[in-house]
Amino acid sequence: MPQPAERKNFPKEMLQYRSRFPILSHIHKPPVPARGGRKNTRGGVKSMELAALEWKVGGQQGEGIDSTGEVLARTLFRYGYYVTTYRQFESRIKGGHTDFKVRATPAPTHFHGDKVDILVGFDDETLPVHRPELKPGAVVILEGDGIKVTEEDGYTLAVFPLKAIATELGNPLAKNMIALGITGGLISLPREAFYHFIEEQFKRKGADVIASNKRAVDRGYELAQEHLAHKVKTLPPRDIDPNRLYLSGNEAIAFGAYMAGLTFLSAYPITPASEIMEWLAAKLPKRGGAVMQVEDEIAGITFAIGASFAGARAMTTSSGPGIALKTEAIALAGESETPVVVVDVQRAGPSTGMPTRHEQGDLNHLLHAAHGDFPRIVLYPSSVEDAFYLAAEALNLAEIYQTVVFLVSDLGLGMNKQTTPRFDPRRVEIRRGKIVSEEEARALGEFFFKRYRITEDGISPRPLPGNPYAVALTSSNEHREDGHIDETIEARNAQMEKRMRKLRGLRIRNPFYVDHPDAATLLVAVGSARGPVEEAAAALREEGYDVGTLFLQQLAPLPVEELRTLLVGRHVITVEHNYTGQLLGWLRRHLPIHEHSTTITQYDGRPFFAERIVREAKERIADEHRAERAHA
Repeated sequence: MPQPAERKNFPKEMLQYRSRFPILSHIHKPPVPARGGRKNTRGGVKSMELAALEWKVGGQQGEGIDSTGEVLARTLFRYGYYVTTYRQFESRIKGGHTDFKVRATPAPTHFHGDKVDILVGFDDETLPVHRPELKPGAVVILEGDGIKVTEEDGYTLAVFPLKAIATELGNPLAKNMIALGITGGLISLPREAFYHFIEEQFKRKGADVIASNKRAVDRGYELAQEHLAHKVKTLPPRDIDPNRLYLSGNEAIAFGAYMAGLTFLSAYPITPASEIMEWLAAKLPKRGGAVMQVEDEIAGITFAIGASFAGARAMTTSSGPGIALKTEAIALAGESETPVVVVDVQRAGPSTGMPTRHEQGDLNHLLHAAHGDFPRIVLYPSSVEDAFYLAAEALNLAEIYQTVVFLVSDLGLGMNKQTTPRFDPRRVEIRRGKIVSEEEARALGEFFFKRYRITEDGISPRPLPGNPYAVALTSSNEHREDGHIDETIEARNAQMEKRMRKLRGLRIRNPFYVDHPDAATLLVAVGSARGPVEEAAAALREEGYDVGTLFLQQLAPLPVEELRTLLVGRHVITVEHNYTGQLLGWLRRHLPIHEHSTTITQYDGRPFFAERIVREAKERIADEHRAERAHA
């Protein structure tokens, strides 16, 4: 089996997520702070220093919105900032409003933010849709006829004929670069920062294209200085840690599985999970693995089950509709005790639903998927970093416990990027469980091997096909120890009880993260809800509320005893992207949760704003206090 990269070295696959270009702090040194440390002098003009930046670009799909946002995000990452992004787009290839949010902060964060300092719009929808997000004093840059700068109610509106200016510069497609230049000018970012990207992005298109894009950036800086000088601020460079990465949850899942020795992936393309297959298709075959884009979702999982039966470390990826189609085969893996990892990057359902919108509505399905009882493991990373490590651990757990492992993500986590600490390959182990070697099988002297041998821990030794000293049978029917079909009471009870005791005591490295565990109220969430919940809890504590947070990563088997200590007797508020409060329901099934515990839900396909969580948490806490007084 192919092995992962040498543990002590920085894997070359990780290099693409570090800076490809020189760190930018040497280009632009922070100006000497004026008295008070908040204003900087640049060319005789005082500019306010920004502690962080929230920026958004909007337009029609096909206008390069994602590319524009990605250029700024990577530039700010190289400038020493922690960067988080969020992109929203329609369920079609071209047309319809789309937007890309970039947040740059001096400290780590998992949240792309509620507000906007600078809004760039290339269509008529951008300002009406995103006006509520504008901070006081924000700058809005719009495409329009002529140049016009006005002070509106709480923000500055700057209209520029970006496309016409780009045409004058000889490149009608460079209007996005002009907008980036205006942005760079507004935050005093050195224009060389954009030059690096232009040279890399367009190096195959020749010197003329590179030069025209640089001219577009320069013109943007000039427009900012000529028309928005009173709005110019300084975003100072930060010392960058070369051990930071910038990537998405989908890339982290693919990377983690790759490093943990994945040898086979079969999948059918589906938003928002396809990026995992695309990443692995580019890399896995180079080390002897295989990636199959199959004809449908059922083939996606059955190929993976077959590959695993043959000895491969196998995985399949999908989203809600595809998981529904895979359900019967999931039961096959459960009955036959075949290891397989199933990745579900959730989107808004039911049915086709909203393919490019965010939701966490698959929890009930994953926790109960398929008919009959069999053990399953459900893991849900709450950050890009955890997506890497849990993808690796999912492969180990599948083979150790010989069962289905669901690795759950969501569109918010999967398709958006964060700055994250460099992954430590030494934490990635390959543990294959009770695979029987030829030597062990020969010593046992059991040619017709008892594949489903009754064991104390419920896990049976597993010979792989081709072992000359162990022939094993498997079946999707109930069976006895040697794999032959057997529907007797004795065989059924013995095998069912054997399977169901496998997971006793299972605990991953970080089954949950908890902050302020002794607080009177705990906000509980999973996946990408972690970011806004963290910031909401911090804001509530600043106002004097006794609030903590808990982010679950091991949903099944649930670490009941540890959670009992944390949750029982406290006011629990789950924050969930679904209608029915599926996470709260799962907790209540296993724990005597406080009777006044409740949930904050959102199911419109958009991410939570921390502001809304703060507002509704206050209401829930007030309701709980009123109920306690009434009961007293």
